[in-house]
Amino acid sequence: MNKAAEMQTVVEMTRSIPCAPAILPKLLKLTEGSAADIGELETLITMDTGLATSVLRTANSAYFGNASRCDNIADAVLRLGSKTLYRIAANTLTGRWLVHPLRGYGWEPGDLCRHSLCVAICAEVFAGMTNLADTSTAYTAGLIHDLGKFALAYANLSALDEVASRVPNEYATWREAETAILGYDSSQVTKALLENWGFPSAFISVGFYYQSPSLAPEADKPLVTLIHAAKHAASQLGYGVGADGYYYEPDEKCLAEAGFTEDQMEAALPEILSSMQRFVAADGVIHFN
Repeated sequence: MNKAAEMQTVVEMTRSIPCAPAILPKLLKLTEGSAADIGELETLITMDTGLATSVLRTANSAYFGNASRCDNIADAVLRLGSKTLYRIAANTLTGRWLVHPLRGYGWEPGDLCRHSLCVAICAEVFAGMTNLADTSTAYTAGLIHDLGKFALAYANLSALDEVASRVPNEYATWREAETAILGYDSSQVTKALLENWGFPSAFISVGFYYQSPSLAPEADKPLVTLIHAAKHAASQLGYGVGADGYYYEPDEKCLAEAGFTEDQMEAALPEILSSMQRFVAADGVIHFN
């Protein structure tokens, strides 16, 4: 492949990876109401064997402490509840992508997954504090905000080495270097992926504008700003931060306008770290279920 491969080629290459998180938009829509349709949820979940297995395994885990065994998806949905069910689905479907072996961005194995998970957890906690977005929406947006980087790294572009070598001496940020060398950047790839999968516009805006929330469409700005704040917090915590993360600057004005304060974000750290420790072991191994 040409080192500066066409963006559409990069997007098309990801089609060879099984189990893309394409059913998440529909699942989110089904679970966000107060009376989710159990039959529709069962149909959607059973379309993916791995997801169905994760749902049943969790429903029968000691955590839920139920003596009777749950042998079908419908019963599992009732036992877990829509919020827990959606969390399992988001982690399972997105996690399969994010744990893929990759090169580029200075990642160690699993780094992108750990970082995206941390952004998701930060976003969920911040959503509960600020009411800028529904917590499930915020969590999903955190997981998928940087999938374009995954796609570029999966395409194994040698141009990423050139990008790394020219930041910060020639270009202030990775985004500038990507645009100069590739002709597009990872946020544009994220946007294309999410559009292909049918994600709502707010998620597409997150993928494209999370680094510059002030430029986001007004209707989507609350969620974009939330992910911007979550990205900053996750980068400060250091979970899976790639080489590009060291050139990430928060938009203080936009954060202040949304009501974020340093004290508020620091107060959220114990809850964020506690959640991360449930998913990421001391040796860095990720356990989604």
